[in-house]
Amino acid sequence: MSFSPFARFRNFTVDNLKALLEVYPDQAEHFNWSEAGDLIESVSSGYKRTSYQQACQFGLEDRGDDRFRVQSYLYTFSDDMLEKYMQFWIETYYAPNPYVNSDDEPILIFCEIAKEILDNPNLKIDYNDFFSRRIGGKSEDILLNALKAYAAPLKYEKQDGVQFLYVDKQNSAYLRERVSFIEKEFHIPENNSRKEFFDRYAYTQFCKFHGIVSQLLEEINTEKTNTKEKRLTGAENVLLYGVPGAGKSYKIAKDYCSDPRRIERVVFHPDYTYSDFVGQILPRVVDDKLRYVFTPGPFTKMLKKAWENPGYHYYLIIEEINRGNAPAIFGEIFQLLDRKDAETYPEDVVGESIYGISNYDVANEVYGNSGYEVRIPSNMSVLATMNTADQNVFTLDTAFQRRWKMEHIPNKFVFEEGKHAMDMIQGSTVNWGTFATVVNDVIIDINQDISSSEDKRLGAYFVKGNELSQKAFAEKVLKYLWDDAFKMDKEAVFDSKFKSLESVIETYEATGEDCLAAVLRTDLYTKMIMSMKERSSNKEIGTAEEAQK
Repeated sequence: MSFSPFARFRNFTVDNLKALLEVYPDQAEHFNWSEAGDLIESVSSGYKRTSYQQACQFGLEDRGDDRFRVQSYLYTFSDDMLEKYMQFWIETYYAPNPYVNSDDEPILIFCEIAKEILDNPNLKIDYNDFFSRRIGGKSEDILLNALKAYAAPLKYEKQDGVQFLYVDKQNSAYLRERVSFIEKEFHIPENNSRKEFFDRYAYTQFCKFHGIVSQLLEEINTEKTNTKEKRLTGAENVLLYGVPGAGKSYKIAKDYCSDPRRIERVVFHPDYTYSDFVGQILPRVVDDKLRYVFTPGPFTKMLKKAWENPGYHYYLIIEEINRGNAPAIFGEIFQLLDRKDAETYPEDVVGESIYGISNYDVANEVYGNSGYEVRIPSNMSVLATMNTADQNVFTLDTAFQRRWKMEHIPNKFVFEEGKHAMDMIQGSTVNWGTFATVVNDVIIDINQDISSSEDKRLGAYFVKGNELSQKAFAEKVLKYLWDDAFKMDKEAVFDSKFKSLESVIETYEATGEDCLAAVLRTDLYTKMIMSMKERSSNKEIGTAEEAQK
């Protein structure tokens, strides 16, 4: 044998796949391949010399008759779905094919490599040896790169200059089943025509490879549930924002839902990903066999609950949404945040996603049918919280924010008996509300020229009642003021004698009484005491006036 499996042009990657898709004209099927080729050449010089060959071998375009065709379904795919196309393509690719000049007998390259690996006791083969024996032409490196990137579960290693392909023992049974499936369902066609090669990579074949059940669009968009119960409407996306401790999570529990059966809560952070949020394919042992199974994330779990129980409202709660890269975490789910409103749509669909997306893993998990178009139902709200003090961690752009109902949580201290603001700070004669109010005034005063200064304020519920003990208060509140709120001007609140946070905390915790007076500026502490007396005096006056009436 001696044939080159690919045109020697570029590596077969998702980026190069997308680059080829971008050159095709709109409504390409209205052209013959000669007209289309000339049009593409005018915007992508060199297309008619080499790149069209790679496009054909990619399964992207058909030159089997005079009509020009492309795999237009790929334009609807996210990068994750294009990765799945690449796996489908490399594992079912055969050569020589109609675009490879050779009279040699064609082979399913992935299957032949896999069978030699499985026949070897070490489950490993020398890739270069295989290529020279079974193929023998050029583009050896391009084929290897495609196999390394997309041919799961094959793995690659290089030892002493020798390049090996292998499979882990626990994946060998899965690989054997995969080969059997491909050879049966994607065998090499007898005619080996260009039309057949293009049709090999059509959407229906992609669905077959990945186990997707395809349906007509009318069926896909028809709601099918196991209940005749009417679906609730009015769900929305709400972003609650305010200073740390303003009571955002409390408002969710009070005004929206506190039933854990109808809540799915997640906290975003810098390492949180789309796969964590939506779901990912992970290996699982099922019936003593290794399977790659979609494991749903919190978004998909809540979507399924809401879909299956139309008579209840469900809430996906995202805490600290701007602590993670929200647009990247949402991915194509971002499209679903546009909701149908009462002004434009019928009452029975208000709150449902305007647009749907194709995600066969989520669709299969939620609807039991991979062909369904995924939408957020009208009874599932997405609630998010955002500390404005952290707004520079990951900025939420305008396009993202406009899809949310923004609701500011005011920072209110209620000075009434039994309220948290009246709780005394241990070791002092000052209550929490007075301390925080005076300190917040300082934060605003010294940062008048900084637009984000108010974000550093102490929230009404920045600490809980049990955190007003001497040690807890020092470690949480004083540390926050030293390290964050007043990091550029510590003497605005602390006594100038302190040069380190350690000395502040040691002094505070060691002071038996008036521990605040021991660490704060004298005038600031005096202001707190005067504010306490003033409120007490006003309360007494109010009580006397009420008695007189």
